[in-house]
Amino acid sequence: MANKKKLLFVSNSSPDRINHILDAFKSRDDLEIDVQDLWQIKRGNSFFTKVLDKLKLPLDGDNLNRRILETIKCFRPDIVFIVKGNNVYPSTLKKIKQNLNIKLISWSLDDMYAWHNRSYYYTKGLKYYDEVFTSKSYNIEELKLLGARKVEFLYQAYSKKYHKPSENCEKVKHKAEVLFIGFAEKERFEDLNYLAQNGIKIEIFGSGWNKQEFQNHHKNLNITPKDLIGKDYSNAISCSKVSLCFLRKANRDLHTSRSIEIPACGGFMIAERTDEHKSLFEEDKEAVYFDSKEELLEKVKYYFEHEEKRQKIAQAGFERTRKSDYSYDNMVCRILDAI
Repeated sequence: MANKKKLLFVSNSSPDRINHILDAFKSRDDLEIDVQDLWQIKRGNSFFTKVLDKLKLPLDGDNLNRRILETIKCFRPDIVFIVKGNNVYPSTLKKIKQNLNIKLISWSLDDMYAWHNRSYYYTKGLKYYDEVFTSKSYNIEELKLLGARKVEFLYQAYSKKYHKPSENCEKVKHKAEVLFIGFAEKERFEDLNYLAQNGIKIEIFGSGWNKQEFQNHHKNLNITPKDLIGKDYSNAISCSKVSLCFLRKANRDLHTSRSIEIPACGGFMIAERTDEHKSLFEEDKEAVYFDSKEELLEKVKYYFEHEEKRQKIAQAGFERTRKSDYSYDNMVCRILDAI
C-alpha cells in the first residue's frame, strides 16, 4: 500500500510485556513497522553500571541512542513509538522532534510518576513527546507536572492471539482449585497464606517467590517460582476454578494486565475492589471483588459451592471483554486515532 504510515517501535522492556501491543501494530495493513528491540543489549553487572542505575542514569548500552537516530534517518518514520524509554536521552528526543512531521509517542504499563520506575532521562524527555499514554489514571496530572504536554489514560488489554479459553482442559497441566499468577509481594503472600490456613489449596506461579521471606508458608500453598507464559498461562487461567487478581501496591495499581486477561481467557476472576475494576466488569455478574482477606475467603468458599453461578460469571466476564473490545487491537486503534 502506497499510503502506509511508517512506525518505529522502540523498547527496552521485557518482550513478555510488550509483544502483545507490537503484534497489534504489526497486524494492521496500514502500517509499516521497524523495531529497535533493546532488551537483549549487554549492559553488564559492574559496580559502575549499578551506580548509574542508582543515580537514575542508566548506561547507554550498545550505543542505543545513536542506533535509534540512524534508524530514523534510514527508515524515515511518521511515528516513533517508545515503550517506557528510560534509556532514551532527552537530546535524542529533541533531535527526533526537529522533524515536525514525526509524531513522538510514549507508552508504558508502569506507574511512571513513581521514582523507582523512571530515570532522569525519562523525566527530562517528557516535554518532547506529542502524547504520553498511561495505564494509570492518576498519572495524567502527575506526568503533566513533570513536563508532559498531553497525557491520555488507556485501560490495559488482552491479546486476541493468546488470551482465549482452552479447547481441552483435560490436557491442561497447570489447572488449579485456586490460581494466582504474579510477582511476589508481602501483602499478597499474607492473603494467600490466610486462605491456605483456612483450607484453600492454591497454586502460585511467578518470579520472586523463591525469596526466604516466602518459604515459611502453609502446606496448602504450592509455589512455583517461575512465570507461566503463552498457552500455559491462558490455559491455566481458563481451566482453574478461581483465578485471583491482586494489585501491585508499589505501582499503585487500580487495575492490572490480569484484570483483563483472566476474563479474556474465560477464567472466573476474584479481584481487589476498585472503581476501575467495577467500571470494567460489573460486580457479581462479570467478576467478583473483595476488600479484605476475610471477604476473599468468604467469596472463594461461596463460589466453590455454587459452580453454576461461578461459570455464569466467568462466561459473562469473557463476553464483556469481547463486546467492549478490551483488546490490544482496539488500544492501537485508539492510539492512532489520538495522534
